[in-house]
Amino acid sequence: MSQHDDKRRKLLGRLNRQLAYTAPLLALVAGGAVLHASAGDDAAVADLASPSSSSLMMASNHAEGAAEAQGEAEADAQGEAEAEGQAEGEAEGEAEGGDSAAVARPEGYSPAYSETGDNPQEMLARGEELYYDTSLSSNGLACASCHGSDGQDMGYSETFERPFPHRVAMAANQFGMSEVHADEMVQICMVAPMAAEPLEWGSEELTSLAAYMVEVQKRVAGEPHDL
Repeated sequence: MSQHDDKRRKLLGRLNRQLAYTAPLLALVAGGAVLHASAGDDAAVADLASPSSSSLMMASNHAEGAAEAQGEAEADAQGEAEAEGQAEGEAEGEAEGGDSAAVARPEGYSPAYSETGDNPQEMLARGEELYYDTSLSSNGLACASCHGSDGQDMGYSETFERPFPHRVAMAANQFGMSEVHADEMVQICMVAPMAAEPLEWGSEELTSLAAYMVEVQKRVAGEPHDL
């Protein structure tokens, strides 16, 4: 059951309980009962047997008012659910509408690392440092926050076991990219989960992180690596 349906169910439940509390009183009013009548009062007995038109009208009006209140409550609950659903849909649409230009390689770009491996150890060591660096983000996250530390890799889908370029779910769902290179994956993580600006193309940070992720990919895939 969705949150909207649950809220609507609770609202109607409260209203139904209120109606249940007033039902005995309505029955007494409809029957023309007089609360102060004694057991031996013939007039009171006659009133109980023959309800007055005013009593019936009072009960009828009360019941109609309760029914109208229930209808209004249902309409309010439905309207609130629709409004919240629309807001959530808009939020999801914004999340899925990422700008691929911010994370995709610029036209004519040539990276300074190799996606087949054999990158310098100095580059890999620098990439490992940046992998744990929370200052790269605006929310205190680092790459290791989502993907593990000390070789305890986590948070990768099966497609990550394929050599770069390969499919990444976040790239496909939020940026419409069918596959990504290692440096593009780094940029996507910078922009989306880490809520930061993309790194400068060709910078030491981007190059080193991308080279490090090439080796992480091999480790996840169970292949020989340089880490």
